[in-house]
Amino acid sequence: MIQARPARWAKRLFDPYLNRLLKRHFHGIHLYGDLPEPHPALPLLLIPNHSTWWDGFLAYFLNLRRFGRPFYLMMLESELSQYRFFSRLGAYSIDPGQPKSVVASLQYTAKLLERSPAPLVSIFPQGELLPWGKRPLNFKRGIARVGEYYPGKMNLLSLAIRCEHLGEQRPEAFFLFGENRLCDAANFPGIEELEKNEERLLEELSRRIANREKGEPLLRGRLSLNRKVDLFFGKTAAR
Repeated sequence: MIQARPARWAKRLFDPYLNRLLKRHFHGIHLYGDLPEPHPALPLLLIPNHSTWWDGFLAYFLNLRRFGRPFYLMMLESELSQYRFFSRLGAYSIDPGQPKSVVASLQYTAKLLERSPAPLVSIFPQGELLPWGKRPLNFKRGIARVGEYYPGKMNLLSLAIRCEHLGEQRPEAFFLFGENRLCDAANFPGIEELEKNEERLLEELSRRIANREKGEPLLRGRLSLNRKVDLFFGKTAAR
């Protein structure tokens, strides 16, 4: 497996680049609901759904803007081997086709959770990129193994992510958190419970988007082409 080798120089290069990248490709990024307050002395295991190419970047961005913890993200080894730079930002690999490698990656995840200061480790329990509306979510059982391998308490936090085009040239991204749970090996929830909780969270996120509820703006993108055209013709009409 490919281990994470986070470096300050990589973060200094990447953080402003990511901000520019998201502004260029998104009309806006929004957070619905309250931001959970995980126990600051305990590690945070973040488990989002995975339906867009942007999800890893969005999880990184969310940690950057709201949690500020050392960041780690599990990626497919086939992808991380092509983009090794991401290991310098906290990415590490898993190879689902190799059972021994899977065990090693899950045990490595538990070791990451033991690091100080308390990190944020993000895993996509679906294990692959799937269409947003696919049900059931088909969570893989590896997430429960992490709960078995880690010896202490942790924060466990579900996250729903959705990207939508809502009358703009560029898409908008939306976040909704579940409730933070303090877990250890004895009370770590089962796969079925985690999957059902995530499905309910995704339904709630979908409802809020459909109702055009106002969330907290985390980022405002550059003007889309349609907005520029509106401004141009508005000025032209005023002459």
